[in-house]
Formats: sequence, structure tokens, C-alpha cells
Amino acid sequence: MIDQTYNINNLKLYSITYKDSCFYDMEKIDELKERIYDDIFHISNGIIILSTCNRFEIYVDSYNDILEEEINKNMGIYSKFFHKYSGLESAEHLFRVSAGLESSILGETEILSQVKDAWEEAKNLGYTSKLLDSVFHQSIIVGKRVRSETDISKGVLGFPQASVELASKLLGTLDNKEIAIIGAGNAAKIMVDHICSKWNPSKITIANRTLEKAKMIINNKCNFEINTLNEIANKKFDAVLIAIKGGPFDFLNNLLNKNDVIIDISTPSAIMNDNTIYNIESVDKLVKENFNHRLDQVQLAEKIIKEELDKLIEYLKKRSIDENISEIMRYIDLIIKYEMEQTKKNINKGMDLDEALKIAFESFAKKSMKPIFNLLHDTYNENISELIIQYYKKNMR
Repeated sequence: MIDQTYNINNLKLYSITYKDSCFYDMEKIDELKERIYDDIFHISNGIIILSTCNRFEIYVDSYNDILEEEINKNMGIYSKFFHKYSGLESAEHLFRVSAGLESSILGETEILSQVKDAWEEAKNLGYTSKLLDSVFHQSIIVGKRVRSETDISKGVLGFPQASVELASKLLGTLDNKEIAIIGAGNAAKIMVDHICSKWNPSKITIANRTLEKAKMIINNKCNFEINTLNEIANKKFDAVLIAIKGGPFDFLNNLLNKNDVIIDISTPSAIMNDNTIYNIESVDKLVKENFNHRLDQVQLAEKIIKEELDKLIEYLKKRSIDENISEIMRYIDLIIKYEMEQTKKNINKGMDLDEALKIAFESFAKKSMKPIFNLLHDTYNENISELIIQYYKKNMR
């Protein structure tokens, strides 16, 4: 039987993502992961489950006929939502996932580490196979290449980060700048983290109705000050970023007298003066520019995916040949051991050494060559026969 270790046709994928109608049950689906690992591993060569807030994907190395039946049984009502892939298309899908082409935010970077973590988790549990290891290893290479050789992940797409980028664009940099952030919700937290990850401002002042909540979004990478909303309305900053609910607020209009760069992404707007501030429409324009630039990079990313798929196919082909050669060598090793024992017996019976060796070598040659002789007889082809003869002539010189 031909070795199946690196047979790409054995790769199967069952996928549910944020695009499917059961997406909001993803947390319930994730609870099935441990059971699926236990049940499916026993009827497969290996299994890796990629489970994130946006996708639940089961990658299986198996040629077992009951695989799909068992997976459907484990998934219950969710099995009807599966998108099924087989063989090379399963690998291609994983490469697209690692590259960020299948993410809800095109080109996002977190998915690459999630793919790597899923692979490492399965390896630590002893659930992977040589085929799965090869495919996932190549997918990590794809993800890194796409992000280093294209701009698929360049330019932020979230409004909080984009408002920060707009401020930097207007000021030239946020290094050594005094920045105010009004609000202490998730958007404000994202602003803080984005600023502190890329720049070194002289100070960030956070203002909110609740001071305790404002303190919760600071980090240890920047210098912070906490203000009330009334306090901040009368101060001057290099840039003011606003993301607060409940507006508009009349007292915040005082900011217009002292500050030139005010970016308000609140909904509704915290300051009702479209002529002197940058609002959510201004930020949306930057987001769309970034998104369109990412779209322009998709074709380059797909070219890299094609290149790496070709490399994967070539690698798996070579490894399959190596595995088959190893299997042949194991068969030959058995012949050698048998002939050695027979030769010892013949010599112990008094047979001449040269005669005993001649018998052993002739017997070994016939037994080791028998499969090739049978193949030539069963599937005679003049071209193949000539090719084998030429190989022998070439390598026996």
C-alpha cells in the first residue's frame, strides 16, 4: 500500500465563520472543542481545531469513511452550517486565513498568532500529524510573507485608531505632544493603547464623567493625568480626541477657543461645530482610503499564496517519495536479515564460503527485484522498460 503520511487528499476542513447565521452561537460551539478532539482523533491521523471569536474550523488528516458522520454527530445542529473543503483547497483556505484575507477586518494581524497557537495546542496534546504539521508550518510562512511583502495590514481600519492616525498626520507626529482624550469607554482605551504603542507623547490627559473609569484605561507606557470634563474644557492641548456618549455638550465648545486639532468620533457628536473640528466623517474618509489600499494588496497576497501552495505540493511529493523509499528499505532489510541467517546455516553445514555468498547474493537480488519484475510483466510498457534499463546502466557504471 502506498504511504498516506503526506497525501494532501487526506486533508479535510469543516468551517463555520462570522459570515454564517449561527455566528452568535460561536461560544457554545467552542465548548464542543474538547469532545471533538477526543472523538475525532481516534478515527484520524491528526486533528487541529482553530477556534476564535470569528471562526471555528476543524482541520483533519484522515481517509476514514466515517469521519464526516462522526463530526456531524459531535456538532449536532451546527453541522448544517459547515463549509466543507478537501485536499489542496483546505490548505489554500488556511493560507488565506493566515494571510488575513478571510478575516472580518481585511489584513488583520491577530489571526496569524491564533493559527500558530491552535497548531501548538494540538501538538502539545499529541493530536497533529506530519501532514497537518507541514500544512500549518507553511501557513505561518504565508502569513509572515504576506505582511512583510505587501501592505495588506498597513493603515488602520478601526475608527479609534484612525482618529489617532489622523491627529498624527495633522501634527506630523505625536511624540512629545500633549494629548487629551475625552471619554473612558472601549474606543478611548483603544486610542490610549494605539498612541502608547507607536509614540512617546509628553502627556495624555483623560477626562470622563467618572474619574475611576478614566483611571482604568491608563497603561504604564505613557505619562497620564486624569481630569473632570469641566476641567479639561478650559485647557490647551496639541490634539483633543473625543469618544463619549450623551452629547452634544455645550461646555466642550470652550475647547474650540484654545485647540486647533479636535477630532470627535462620538455618536452623536460631542461638539456641534462641523467647521472647526474633524468629525466621524473625516475619520471615515481616512478609514476608506486605508481599506481601498488594502484591497489593492489582495492580488499580491494571492500571488504569494499560490507560490507557497506550489512549494507545499513539491515538499509533500518529496516527503511521500522518501516515506515510500523508507518502506522499500524496510522490506530489503528483512531480506538481508533472512539471507544472512541462511548463509550462516549453509557455512555451518560445510558449504564453501564463496558458494554460500554467491547463493545469498543471487537470492537477495531475485527477491529485492521481484516487485519490479512483476510490475514490468503486469503493466508492460516499452518506454518504462527502456527507462528502467537506462537507469540501471547509468548507475551501475
